[in-house]
Amino acid sequence: MKAAVLGSETIGEVLRHRSEDRAEEAWCYLLRGLDPGEPVRFGALRQEAERVAGLLQELGVRPGDRVLIMLPTGRPILHALFGAWLAGAVAVPTYPPLLVSTGLLRALGAASATRTYVPVRWAIDRLLRQPSARRWRQGKGVGRPLLAVLQGLQRLTRYVDQQVHICQTSRPRVVIAERDFGPVCQTAARFLPEAPAFVADSDLLRGTAPFRTPSLDGAATALIQFTSGSTGLQKGVVLSHRAILANIRAFGEAVQPRPDDKVVSWLPLYHDMGLIGTTLGTLALGIPTYLISPTDFTRDPVRWIWAIHQFRATISVGNNSAIGRLARMCRMSPRRFEHHPIYGHGERLDLSCLRIMMNGSEPVTVQALEAFQREFGTFGLRREALSPVYGLAEMALAVAFPDLEAPYRVFRQRGEEWVSVGRPLKGFEIRIIDAEGNPVPSGRLGEVIIAGPSLMDGYFGDPEATAKVIREQDGKRWLQTGDEGMIDSEGELYITGRLKETVIKGGRNYAPAQLEEVIESVDGVRPGRSVVFGLTDARTGTQRVVAVVELRDPHCPEPLRDALVREIRSRVDDVYRPAGGTVLDQVVLVAPGSLSKTTSGKRMRLDTRRRFLQGEFA
Repeated sequence: MKAAVLGSETIGEVLRHRSEDRAEEAWCYLLRGLDPGEPVRFGALRQEAERVAGLLQELGVRPGDRVLIMLPTGRPILHALFGAWLAGAVAVPTYPPLLVSTGLLRALGAASATRTYVPVRWAIDRLLRQPSARRWRQGKGVGRPLLAVLQGLQRLTRYVDQQVHICQTSRPRVVIAERDFGPVCQTAARFLPEAPAFVADSDLLRGTAPFRTPSLDGAATALIQFTSGSTGLQKGVVLSHRAILANIRAFGEAVQPRPDDKVVSWLPLYHDMGLIGTTLGTLALGIPTYLISPTDFTRDPVRWIWAIHQFRATISVGNNSAIGRLARMCRMSPRRFEHHPIYGHGERLDLSCLRIMMNGSEPVTVQALEAFQREFGTFGLRREALSPVYGLAEMALAVAFPDLEAPYRVFRQRGEEWVSVGRPLKGFEIRIIDAEGNPVPSGRLGEVIIAGPSLMDGYFGDPEATAKVIREQDGKRWLQTGDEGMIDSEGELYITGRLKETVIKGGRNYAPAQLEEVIESVDGVRPGRSVVFGLTDARTGTQRVVAVVELRDPHCPEPLRDALVREIRSRVDDVYRPAGGTVLDQVVLVAPGSLSKTTSGKRMRLDTRRRFLQGEFA
């Protein structure tokens, strides 16, 4: 384990260790296309972060004050994060409005300046619930251009509402953002009793105030990491320097870094896997890292795979949706991977360099892993490299890792199949309990609870929510995750879904993620854009299973829609073979872009259920 991690109490100390030992060593490359450009070096990063820290102190930031950071992947977010930590401040990273057009941002600025944001938001929501809007969604009438504008405005207001909630919860003293994001910050600030100072990213290094090293220890809060909100309102997870470094030590011991290791990642830096895993973790462990913008990945996922090839990366990280998407792309257009016209310099794709391809952040499915291995095995990808992992923001990041030298394991029982996410990291404990809080024997499903050194201090400003998920037992603090899972006889952990989201029909449990994957195997369905949820049927005493599915073609004619619904139902029934009837009681086809996702790309099942009940998809 690197001395920078073992000998440090705070993140600032880790950076100081790195800059003193390896000032000129390149750590991070920010890719534009596949051009690595000038690397971020440890010594320069410390100097630039100290300038930001001096600026923050000049603005009145004291240890424990919050600094909201709304920046995309790039040098400025690294300067802002490490500058905040050196100043003793609490970093609050949040999702920037990267996919919002300049025109919409200007409209938001005008609404904010004239204090008409709230009534405009109300009017937009009201218009989209009118019968005419429902007809436009079905392709009827001449209002589709207006519908597109209204839906764009509604997405913007929902994003702003999230930022208002984050600002009201965290109460930042300073907001750091791109200048173009000013309207969002100004609108959110109007809901605060005291407006924070605004610093544009272009001004971060213009400060000349001297930096004063604050007195700080490992118990100080380093980060407020807001949850994705996939199961409700976003909550601010409070993490100390000590908790974050404990997690890095634990997953560092599992990964066992090698001298030739390199990491390629497209994960955003405002969520735990991208921030703590592939940014803080690689800096602390001294692993060269190549970062792709999440926006660039979304536009062209192929560059992720070619970046692994070009830089001979040994470690990469993704999620189930990304792995499934790449497998589908390779199956449909293998030539893009054999010899790409832009990437690879005419070479054939070679993934034999990969020793670890982590798959986490959302439920891992057998189908996605097998499809990825099937398509990319011909390009040298070893089955042993596919590594399903488990973690969550409330534990800083990582909780369980598989054996990184062995193929992933699958548990099959009564037609169900689940992927093992391995065993607890060193220093962590995992148990499975029933609804009464009693431990269950191996092989039985229940709620996953965790104890370990990186457990959060709580949810910021919400002791009631904290008390619901953290309980004392056996002299330890245990986190009740809300995840359903089981531990087999050999101690391997399997995550089957979220307890709140599991659908029970006719005495059988269905995991929405697995149903969604089957639905998305049907031609005509937009990959990654279906949501399954249950509705209680008082008459039958069981649940009805509803699937809201985005079409690939927004102009799909009615006869093809009917055939697609039949094919979706048939495909799901072929896999699950229900004893009687059909698994899906209702399939609702909607236009592309109709479904919302969280800032980390997770499906918002409870939000989709609410919108369905309000008639938005009718």
